[in-house]
Parts: sequence; structure tokens; C-alpha cells
Amino acid sequence: MSAAVSPLNRTLLALAALGAATPAAAGSISSFTQGDLVIETVTNSTGLSNASALDTASPMTLQEFSLGSGGTSATSVGTFTLPQTASGANWAISGEYGSASEGFLQLSGNGHLLTIMGYGVNAATFNSAPLSTYGTAALGQTTSVSGGSYTVVPRVVAAIGANGSVDTSTAVLNFANTNNPRSVYTVDGSSFYVSGQGGSKTDPTQGVQLVNRGASTGTTINNQTDVRFVTGYNNTLYASRDYNPSGSGAQNYTGVVQLGSTSVLPTSAVTTPTHIVPAASPLSLGGNNGSINLTAATANGVNNSRIGSFVYLSPEEYFFASPTVLYVADSGQPKNGNANKAALGEGGLQKWVLDTSTGVWSLEYDLYQGLNLVNNNNVNLAGNTVTTAGVTGLFGLTGKVVGNQVELFATSYGLNELSPSYLYEITDTLDATTGAGEAFTTLFSAPTNVSIRGVSFAPAPGPVLGQGLLSLGGLVAAGARTLLARRRRRD
Repeated sequence: MSAAVSPLNRTLLALAALGAATPAAAGSISSFTQGDLVIETVTNSTGLSNASALDTASPMTLQEFSLGSGGTSATSVGTFTLPQTASGANWAISGEYGSASEGFLQLSGNGHLLTIMGYGVNAATFNSAPLSTYGTAALGQTTSVSGGSYTVVPRVVAAIGANGSVDTSTAVLNFANTNNPRSVYTVDGSSFYVSGQGGSKTDPTQGVQLVNRGASTGTTINNQTDVRFVTGYNNTLYASRDYNPSGSGAQNYTGVVQLGSTSVLPTSAVTTPTHIVPAASPLSLGGNNGSINLTAATANGVNNSRIGSFVYLSPEEYFFASPTVLYVADSGQPKNGNANKAALGEGGLQKWVLDTSTGVWSLEYDLYQGLNLVNNNNVNLAGNTVTTAGVTGLFGLTGKVVGNQVELFATSYGLNELSPSYLYEITDTLDATTGAGEAFTTLFSAPTNVSIRGVSFAPAPGPVLGQGLLSLGGLVAAGARTLLARRRRRD
């Protein structure tokens, strides 16, 4: 427990005065407004474009936008930087600028928290440390396993309240070792489902784990490789993955899967996920479950030459608009820089619809107009390196249903880490099974050396995590509430 504080009334008066005397700096915010949109960004502080710059640690910044009518315009409200200094049980938290597969942002099941994962280290401290400290200059390649010769960097959950409170007390060891944490889902902040990748396809620290708030170890839910975004919908756990297991002849299962039983969030290992999209069978013309047969309706402009053949899937975040309509952001990223035509991918926003009579989901169409997608086989075969920049697909995704319309907000995925970074909006008709040719609107273009990662709606006001305490009748200013939350963080 934290040190004793003054009697409550005296504390409230002092904190309220403090909040009034120290307003947020220009451009910064200390709380969030429900209904606004929030993105997470990381920054290349070096300004350089070499490989070492991409490995650097960055503070994780949340930027809030108020939305115009229909979500077709956005105005920046301000920015909120997650803690760079440890305090009590709370850790500093940073992201890696060059890790394009991390930084998913989402709301808790009860809508009162934003959640995101990062690394338990101060960015400047990491960037200035000698190689002997962490064993690597790349934040995403640090160890999360104790007992070695290098400083351990836990993978940290950040749970952010509408009032600006931030809880980073859940610092997970033996998870996403020498690779990146990707996403985190919680019902109410008492425990967290975390997803991340390990250092190899057989690494026991990868997959999905369930971790109690404040704990440093978790329970493995699923240990399969290349899990990306994990979330809950209707009390059921789902994950996107690019599962390409090791071993000759091993099947590639790429898509969105269900972990555990319907309407029951799992608390123990799920060894056999249930395929949602695409179905486990039949296999595509590519002979695997990691690709789809391309049609004119599902082509995205750059992969049209593959109509009648197959293209690979690369699912990132997804959004259930209803129990029978699923939107999937596909990054369209090349498979290990492979320049063969199948690697063109299915970048864009896919709409999948469930046939309730058969239980099979079908891809109806791919939304891509306005994204200006580039052909992602633009690689130098000799050096296997990307030679052009541009957008190959989408990464983060959130949305809301208004009548029979679905307002969707997505973030771009670049051909490389130095590609331009964007926030988009598009509106689709919920019950449509044929695309209407609608196009994405660009709401925000990130400045040079800033990358946009996840996107979510802002949380609703609610209890401060770990206290069951509301805003004390509105008596305490937003900044002061944050200070009080930190002082009374844990029992």
C-alpha cells in the first residue's frame, strides 16, 4: 500500500487546487471524451532512415480527435503520452518505432478502459544504453526471460481510464521473448488476454496468455505462432494470426480464429482453435488455408492479375459489426519480401458475412478505393529489400453501427517503416453483400518520422482501475484525479 495520505477532504481540496494551478500544456490533454477517436503513435527521434533508427525505443503517444458528422472529418484535440517514468508498482512503457506489428489499441469489454501493450523501459534510457546492457539495440529483440546475462525488459500492459489514469502495473515476464507484444484485451481491467510473438516458431513464450492485473506471469491460452490481434466479442475470445508452423508439409492457417467455447472466455489452454475466416476447408487454389481464391468482387486494384488464382491473407485487427458481419483489416504485406505474384496479398478492408444456415463465413468484397495501394512485390530480389514506399493495406480498425450504416476507422500499413502513415474513415452498408464503390477518406496524415499504429474510440467515464472509485462527485480536476489514482493505486 502507498504511504498514508491526509484526511480525504483536505486531500481533495489540495488536489483540486493543484489541478487548477497546473493546467495541461498546450497540445496535451489529461483526460478523454467518450465518442472521440484515439490513435497511438510512435516517433523516430533520430530523424535518420537507416536500420538502426528503426530499432529505437519511442514514447507511446495517444492522440485524440473529435469527429464531425458521420465521422467523415476529424479535429485533433491533443496528445497524451504514456508514462516514461516508473512510479510505485507502475512501470515506464515504450514502443519500438520499427515494429509495425505492435501497438494495437482497443476498448475494454465494459468500455471504461483503453488497453495497449509495450515494453517496460524508458525510451531515452534504452536508446542511450551500451549494447552490453540489453544485448541488442533493437527494443523488440530484448529478452523477457530472467536468468540471462542481459537486463530483462518485461512486456507491459497499459490500461488507461477516461480521466487520464494509467495503470502499468502488469509487467509480464516469459512472454514475447526477443520479439514484440502485440495486443491486449480485458473485460474490466482485472485480468488481461495478451498476444505476442516469440523468437522462433517453437518459442513457448509466444501466442496468447491470460494475466491477472499486477502479475508478472500468465497462463498460456494458445501457444501457436504469429498471433496478432486478440479481442472478445459476445463473451467469446478471437484472435487473428498468420500461422505458418515449422516443419515440412505443415499447413498454413492464416485468418481469424475462435479460442475456446462460444460465450465462455477461456481460462486454460486451447490447443485447437476454431476457424472463423476463412473456413478450415476447402483449401484455396494455393493448396493452403492461408490464402483465398480471388474474384473480381474481392480484388483490390493491385492484385487484379491474380483473379482466378489465389492471393495470401494477412489479417490484422478486425471488427464485428454484428454476429454475422465481420470486417477484417488486411495489411497485404509481402511474405518475407517474396516478390512472386501470389505475395501481392489482399490488402484493404475485407467484409465477411456469415451464412447462418451453414455456419460458413464468405468474403463478399474488399474495400480499398482511396487507399492508393502499392504493389507489394516492389522488392530488390538481389538484396531482398523494399525499394519503394507506400501503403499496402490496413493495420488498426474500429467502428460503430448507426442504423444500417457502419462507420469504420482504420490505420494504414506501409510497405516499410518509413512509409507515410494515415488514419482513414469509410462508411459501409451493414446488410450489403456487394460493394458500392465507396472510398476511404483520409482523416489525418502523420508528420514525417511519426508512425500511426492502433485506433479506438475513447473510453467512457467509470471507476479508476483497482479502486472502484468514480470521479469523487466531480470534485477533483482531471489532472488531480490522476495524481490521486497513482497515490492510492493498490491495496
